[in-house]
Amino acid sequence: MKRHPFLFYAILFFGLTLAGTLAIWWILKWDIVLAWLISIMVVTLFAYRFDKGIAGSERTRVPERILLLLALAGGSLGAILGMFFIGDRHKTSKTSFMLPFIGILIVQAILVGIYFWRQFQG
Repeated sequence: MKRHPFLFYAILFFGLTLAGTLAIWWILKWDIVLAWLISIMVVTLFAYRFDKGIAGSERTRVPERILLLLALAGGSLGAILGMFFIGDRHKTSKTSFMLPFIGILIVQAILVGIYFWRQFQG
């Protein structure tokens, strides 16, 4: 029986993120949102590097939708590190990948800006 790569990698990476979040929250007693952001950043970096490492082999690559979902879920910094600063420039030449990724970064920047703007208004 062939497993579906999207479902397999979604369960793997988001499961690791959830486990990391709960560990950070429970052991270190940090805020749950901060714990999530740290965990998703580390898992996203790992996912990008893992995908790059298996490129060109017979192994099933991580679907681009998973890499984008990880960035969307808060792992943008891990994605940027994985794409630009660790090894080759992974995924950076693919316009079909970079356009949605840049869109995610823009939306996240706007949301963070709104959050901080509202914090300083009151």
